[in-house]
Amino acid sequence: MSASLQYSAQTNERSINDYEILEDLGQGAYGLVKLAAKIGDPEQRKVVIKYVIKSRILVDCWTRDRKLGLVPIEIHVMHTLRRIPHENCSDMLDYFEDDDNYYIVMGLHGAGMDLFDYIELKNGMTEEEIRDIFRQVASAVHHLHSHKIVHRDIKDENVILDQHGGVRLIDFGSAAYLREGRRYETFVGTLDYAAPEILRGQTYEGPPQDIWALGILLYTLMYRENPFYDIDEIMAQELRVPFTFSQGSLDLIKKMLNRDVEKRLTISEVLAHPWLSS
Repeated sequence: MSASLQYSAQTNERSINDYEILEDLGQGAYGLVKLAAKIGDPEQRKVVIKYVIKSRILVDCWTRDRKLGLVPIEIHVMHTLRRIPHENCSDMLDYFEDDDNYYIVMGLHGAGMDLFDYIELKNGMTEEEIRDIFRQVASAVHHLHSHKIVHRDIKDENVILDQHGGVRLIDFGSAAYLREGRRYETFVGTLDYAAPEILRGQTYEGPPQDIWALGILLYTLMYRENPFYDIDEIMAQELRVPFTFSQGSLDLIKKMLNRDVEKRLTISEVLAHPWLSS
C-alpha cells in the first residue's frame, strides 16, 4: 500500500480520542455520523466521522483484502474510490477501529447540506439547476458502475451539496461489488426508492436498481414529492405528473422508472439522454 494510502487502522497512529466531536449529524441502523476536528489541528479543519457499529454489520457485508485484512465492504469500496477518485463521490481520508466500532473519516463537503433539506428549503428549482444536480449524481453512478460497484441506496439524503452547486454521492454502507452472474437477494436501502422487482422478492443484478432509484430522485427534484405513496403503487400505479417541466425530462424519468428491468436504461444511456446532454 503506498504511503498515501496508509490508514490508522494499520498504523495505529490515531484513535477516536484524537478528535473533538463538534456535533451529531445523524444516525442510522449502522451507527452514527458526527462532525469533528482533530485535536491540536491549527487549522481546525472539520471532518465527518461515521461510526460503524461492528455488531450490526451483516454477515455478507464483510470482505477480505490482502492489505486491509477483514473489513466491511463499505470501507473496501471507499478504499477503491480513493485509488480511482471521482469528484462527485464521497472520499475517505482515514479509518481506524476499536472493539466496538469502525470509524470512517471523510472530508466535509460544503456545509454538509443534503438534497432532502435543500429541496425543502428551496421553494422549487429551475430546470437548469435540476439538470445540473442530477447530471452530477448520474456521473457519480456512472463512475461506480463502470468500476463494477453498485451503490444500492441512492436517495436525496445521500446527496450532499456545497455552496457552488457541487454534488457528492455519499454513504456506501449498502454498496456492493458486481461479479459476472452474481445476483443479490437481500433488500437494502430505502423503501421509497426500491425497485418493484426487489419488492416482489426477486433476486436482482444491482445496476438496474440504481437506475430506478435515480428515476425516483429526478422525479423528487422536479416535483418535491415521491411519485409513489406505497408499495402497491410502486408495483402497479401509472406515473402521476402534477405538471410537465419539459417533455425531455419526463421522457427520461419514464425510461428510468420502467418496470421492465430489460427495458430500463443503463447509466450510459441516462447520461446520453438528450435532456441531460443538451
